[in-house]
Amino acid sequence: MMDEKREALVELKHIHKEFPGVKVLEDISIAFYPGEVHVLLGENGAGKSTIIKIISGIYQPDKGEVLIEGAPGAKNIREAQHRGISVIHQELSVIPDLKVYENVFLGREKKKSGFLDKGKMIAECKKILDGMDVAIDPTTPVHKLSNGEKQMVEIARAVSQNSKMVIMDEPTSSLSDHEVQSLFRVIRQLKKDNVAVIYISHRLKEILEMGDTLTVLRDGTKIATVPVSTVTEQKMVEMMVGREISQFYYKAEVPEKREVVLEVKEISSAHRFKNVSFQLYKGEVLGVAGLIGAGRTELMRAIFGADTYEHGDVLLYGESIKGKSPKEIIRRGIGLIPEDRRGQGLLLEKTVRENTSLASLKENSHNGFIDFLWEKQEAVSYIEKLRIKTPSDLAVTKNLSGGNQQKVVIAKWLLAKSKILIMDEPTRGIDVNAKAEIYELMKNFVEGGGSIILVSSELPEVLGCSNRIMVMREGYVTGFLDSAEATEENVMLFASKGNEEVAYE
Repeated sequence: MMDEKREALVELKHIHKEFPGVKVLEDISIAFYPGEVHVLLGENGAGKSTIIKIISGIYQPDKGEVLIEGAPGAKNIREAQHRGISVIHQELSVIPDLKVYENVFLGREKKKSGFLDKGKMIAECKKILDGMDVAIDPTTPVHKLSNGEKQMVEIARAVSQNSKMVIMDEPTSSLSDHEVQSLFRVIRQLKKDNVAVIYISHRLKEILEMGDTLTVLRDGTKIATVPVSTVTEQKMVEMMVGREISQFYYKAEVPEKREVVLEVKEISSAHRFKNVSFQLYKGEVLGVAGLIGAGRTELMRAIFGADTYEHGDVLLYGESIKGKSPKEIIRRGIGLIPEDRRGQGLLLEKTVRENTSLASLKENSHNGFIDFLWEKQEAVSYIEKLRIKTPSDLAVTKNLSGGNQQKVVIAKWLLAKSKILIMDEPTRGIDVNAKAEIYELMKNFVEGGGSIILVSSELPEVLGCSNRIMVMREGYVTGFLDSAEATEENVMLFASKGNEEVAYE
């Protein structure tokens, strides 16, 4: 039980927040204590991000009060930082053209005799990264780093500020297993240093491992604040969505007749993947597992025609598509749901209608003119079919939640009559309820005769949805597993094997 004699570092008292026509937070009271990991859990739109923005001074509450160490809350971001509040945002805020050490000390540069003390900043940055067990050269330009490494730079920046509170919004969504463990060591050290940590994640196992206290939010209201030790994954899901989810993952039955729709034959690309071979059958989900850096995303982009490969071939229904452009490959029935849906899968400033029709415009235009009636009818139809939560088909896509943005990407490929979907991290950063809906869409797609290649860093997702699993490590395929023999232990065994080549099936 919480010690009531302790003083909260940050306290929210009866907070209300409303945007035009929408109640975002209603009567929220939560206390955050030093040396404690306090988890905020809820579906997208539950109010978690608004709470973070109120604590960090971006928003002011309409009613209620925020207290930081007993004094009124921050009026702006700079004041919040000055008072010890650091935020690690889900959307990376590092500056690509600056070097690692420059990002870590941005706005707090070390100086000597009025000049920047580059040597001291590099040395301190290296000490912080070494303490996090992260092998990144402080002088590396950030644009050369992977997303996971960029996230670790964000974390290093927060650690370097000697903050009293660190807020982490989906900090592990881009991290490898090794980087996740490094982050957990950082969090344990923050607790020892009596720093308050607010932790937001949709990965329930992480919450059980790292959390001390859990507050569940739903539709802008607080459902409960409880010790993490008193809940299970199933209980957290039920508290979040307000009902039991009897079946989470969906796995379709593969037809007895195994018809090959896509065959990859010994394709290689320097420093990305080598001698990769596999077959994809009609009506199946082929999972692709492996640690970050295994070459999975690079392989998928090559199959889709977005990147080139030097050796080997890809056959679609027995016909080579090597050297074909993404435009031609889309026309032949393959769709790619990219790892970075916001940067590569959507035009965020365009409407839901425009994004839905994007891959089908040419085939449904007349004399070079868009058929706007067709576009509207199809967009509205897919909004209904996929249960996309949006005010209308004319809503700007960037304003939708992550799960609904992902549904728009899926709608785009369904409208384009794709027969094969390559889904790269399709549920990253998406809440539990939206995940369940996307799994159901996947099941319906393959039961309708489609085929899916599912790339995911979440092993339960790969195991729960895949009929077969291909495991990669450092650009090589190290093994195949049928669903009957696939376990987390078996997958990780293959993911950590050496680079021996494996015969495909």
